[in-house]
Amino acid sequence: CFQDHIIRKRATEMGGLMSKAKAFDADLHQREENALGPPSKTMDASEYAQELVYLVSKTIETHLDLLPVPGKSRTLEAKQMIIRVLKNKGEGENDGKMYYIKCETDVAEWPWIFVKVYEPPLVTNVARVGFRAMKKMKEEYKLVTF
Repeated sequence: CFQDHIIRKRATEMGGLMSKAKAFDADLHQREENALGPPSKTMDASEYAQELVYLVSKTIETHLDLLPVPGKSRTLEAKQMIIRVLKNKGEGENDGKMYYIKCETDVAEWPWIFVKVYEPPLVTNVARVGFRAMKKMKEEYKLVTF
């Protein structure tokens, strides 16, 4: 039937788009890894790390499959962090950095998460940081880069 053909064609096109998107994401991840220096030692999370978590909190809620509730914020407490600085940069204030932040949540299903937040060397849009990735855990693990 003609409709079945159209549905199969669209599904194939979507699969091609999804595989292209995955390839682009993998390429972006590889380029970021190549541009970043070695990870710092794991340290207690700073107030700045907590602020970064707050800036991307709505994205975190979405990845936790939670519906954002206006006026209510979830408890996402930054506990530890690792920082990686862009290579060939100094330790200056304005160098690009990738933050890996371990957080304790108030979500029963996912009480622990790792959040990856990128802070570019030069702010080029409204948001000064970008959410990169997140890992959800049912139990506490040692913070790692990913």
